[in-house]
Amino acid sequence: MAGDASAQDHVLRLTTDAAVKMAIENNTSLAADRIDPRISDTRVAQAVAAFKPTLASTVQRTNQTDPPASFLVSANGQNTDTMSSSVGMNQKLPWFGTSYRVSWDTSHVDSTSFLNTFNPTVRSGLGLSISQPLLRDLAIDPSRQQVELSQQDRDIAGTRYTERLVATTSDVKRAYWDLVAARAQVGAQQQSLDLARELTRVNEARVNVGQAPPIDAVSARAEVAAREEALIVAETAAREAEDRLRLLIFDPTKPEIWTTRIETADAPPQGLAMPDLAAAVAVALQQRSDLQRARLEISTSDTNLKFAGNQRLPDVRLNASYQSSGLGGTLLQRIGGFPGTVVGTGQVTDFAQVLNQLFARDFPTWTVGLSVNYPVGQSADDAALARARLERTQAEARLKTAAGEAVRQVRSAGFRVEMNARRVDTTRAARELAEERLDAERKRFEVGMSTSFLVIQAQRDLAEARTGELSAVLAYNLSLVDFEAVQQVPARTTFPR
Repeated sequence: MAGDASAQDHVLRLTTDAAVKMAIENNTSLAADRIDPRISDTRVAQAVAAFKPTLASTVQRTNQTDPPASFLVSANGQNTDTMSSSVGMNQKLPWFGTSYRVSWDTSHVDSTSFLNTFNPTVRSGLGLSISQPLLRDLAIDPSRQQVELSQQDRDIAGTRYTERLVATTSDVKRAYWDLVAARAQVGAQQQSLDLARELTRVNEARVNVGQAPPIDAVSARAEVAAREEALIVAETAAREAEDRLRLLIFDPTKPEIWTTRIETADAPPQGLAMPDLAAAVAVALQQRSDLQRARLEISTSDTNLKFAGNQRLPDVRLNASYQSSGLGGTLLQRIGGFPGTVVGTGQVTDFAQVLNQLFARDFPTWTVGLSVNYPVGQSADDAALARARLERTQAEARLKTAAGEAVRQVRSAGFRVEMNARRVDTTRAARELAEERLDAERKRFEVGMSTSFLVIQAQRDLAEARTGELSAVLAYNLSLVDFEAVQQVPARTTFPR
């Protein structure tokens, strides 16, 4: 490991919290997942756009020549030149299903027809129409349903991102403690190798002076070789653990991350806290992403049920409209009987006077009506309502199932914390006893009351005891990570095994 460390260009000292923060900022998978809620935001905006007003306008000129198809058209035909324009706005309001339309149009007509009163004729009109549902579409309509559903889908997308965020956080913490344990294992194997080398030195000295048979030196050297192999394996495992953490917290497209040595700043906790299962269950029932999603699915079912029930009502609508008109131009003067002969022009009613007629409501038209539509017999809306009720019942059942599973998973994670805490105590005691046994065996060996084989065996037992303690400490740390995460997200999402 020393040679590997010397080749590093940079050393980064990290705590678990700093590693999690770096992962949130740099992890490419999480960056991709972070876009999902934003995509859902655009769907909400798309649904809300149904209530935006629409402005429409036209300008056109039409020149039409009609053949003399009747006695009302002169023998030379009739030519009409029309210049018209219009502007209008319509909108569906997000309340009560109300919709309206406002329009204003003008035209200038120059015609050879001898029936016209004015030529050219200037006309303008102002219109307003309102449609108000009284039963169906009053409380909810397809547009408002889509807005509610898209907002609920946005919240569901937020819970899925929360799951990915918690999963990434959990993965980083697990990788961090894996690295801590792997390096501790390197240290334990190094200590074991040092003990084997010391025994080899002592045995070779004893063989040289004739106090021990040559087999003792051979056995000691074989043990050194075995410990060196174990150290090489442990060092490789530590490098791999470091790479796994690198991939989680760094941007993998930057080549310099592979030459940055990660130095862990946090040590395993000394105190072994027992979890408060009741408090953890209460937190999970309130905050678990799958339970939040199940509640949102119930809200979605409620929206669909409300819409389906509303659509079974008769479609009763109150429609009202108002139209105001103004007319002017150059008045034609006539003599004789119908239609008379045009002998000249008279008063000119200009466009300003036409607008005055319009807004003074000189020529108004009011229309108020009621329309009723109701299907006879069984309709598709009845089937939709039945389906919505079943989906609502199904969503409630799924919430209850998810709540029960959440309690089980939290309790199971808590049990693992308790189990691993006890494992740490027992393996620590076993390691201390193994150290005492090795110390006693070495002292007996020094005075000739023990053999090299027994010392080697005691060294192996100590190495296994240290490995067991490190494994128990790692398992305890990882079970704490799992216990914390399982209160936020489902275990199957968080803890791939």
